[in-house]
Amino acid sequence: MSTRASDNFNEIMRFVRFITNCVGFDVYDPNFHFSAVTITVVSLISMYFIFTILTIAKEFHGNWMFMIQASAMSGSVVQACAKIYMGVSSVETVSKLYVQLNQNYTHFEKEEDARYSMALLRSCHKLRRFLVLVGISYMVGALGMIIVAVLASILTGKLYLIMHFHLPGIDVNTEWGAWATQALHCVCIILGGLGLYTGDMIIIVYLMQSFVYADILQLKVDHLNALSENQDSTEKQLEASAQLINIAKWHQTYTRFIDQCNDMFSVLVSVQVTTSAVCIVITIFSLLTSDWIGGYCYFCVLVPNMYLYCILGTILENCSEKFMYEMYNISFYNLNPSQQRFVLFMLAKSQQPGAILLLGVMPLSVSSALQVTKSIYSITMMMARFLQK
Repeated sequence: MSTRASDNFNEIMRFVRFITNCVGFDVYDPNFHFSAVTITVVSLISMYFIFTILTIAKEFHGNWMFMIQASAMSGSVVQACAKIYMGVSSVETVSKLYVQLNQNYTHFEKEEDARYSMALLRSCHKLRRFLVLVGISYMVGALGMIIVAVLASILTGKLYLIMHFHLPGIDVNTEWGAWATQALHCVCIILGGLGLYTGDMIIIVYLMQSFVYADILQLKVDHLNALSENQDSTEKQLEASAQLINIAKWHQTYTRFIDQCNDMFSVLVSVQVTTSAVCIVITIFSLLTSDWIGGYCYFCVLVPNMYLYCILGTILENCSEKFMYEMYNISFYNLNPSQQRFVLFMLAKSQQPGAILLLGVMPLSVSSALQVTKSIYSITMMMARFLQK
């Protein structure tokens, strides 16, 4: 593995773009356009909705519980639609930010202070680890749903479908029809998991860069404090003032970056958190009222899926607070009066830390996810009491 931070970042992005290409949505390319793979993925999503509606119409027969059970995975499909919309509508912004991040790595790794390279390498390590953990959660969930349902069907001789929809014109009660349906379910689960992971990678890559911005600011402030200790000449004062302006520009760059991320991701994170919460309730209901054995693995995907973006939101909040803290860490009394006034101006600007908004009203954070979890618990308890009657 290369010791250059830019090489590490590019290696991560090659993996990310390979996955996005697998589902036909490499939105990091400014010339992105729909391909055959893209059309196939969109067709599978449309097929899911059509087949689910047809299955509900065929199997309903006054059994309203089946209608709820068949809707258990609809939330994940809605998330996929939201991620496709976000990616396609934000191609220009996604590609421009990608170029900006590359420039950050190539520029700061050339600094004489080795701490810049170390900070960039730490950021790459955190990003790689986060992507791997999320990928493992999707892989375990998808393969678990497939393997558990298939093994249970083979060992018991009873059909356990991976998903709820049936193929029109194919009888799932026949052996051929059952395995043909299972095969299509497997394809949908694998491509669906890969597609959801693709959408998550975009937001993970960008929001995890908040570490880079915060660590670089800390190093810039350290350099300013070193300069401010000795301003006995005009040249030294000009150098300190230039560094102060450099810090202000870096803070503005970070603020613009957060604003762009909020514009791109605010709708997506709202859809992901709300649909995950609704699907958790529906999945619990399905597990209590049916023999959907794959629901246990699906539940294990939904919970981290709901908390994923909230954890990223908390990371962003912490880095924004670090920006404010570093502003206070400037050696104020070593500066001349004009420099002090400039610092006061930056302090005023840093009092409102950047954040991604959930449903446009509250910051995206783990505390927000805990509030949603409390609501899920309350609804689940009410549902359990209702089913006992």
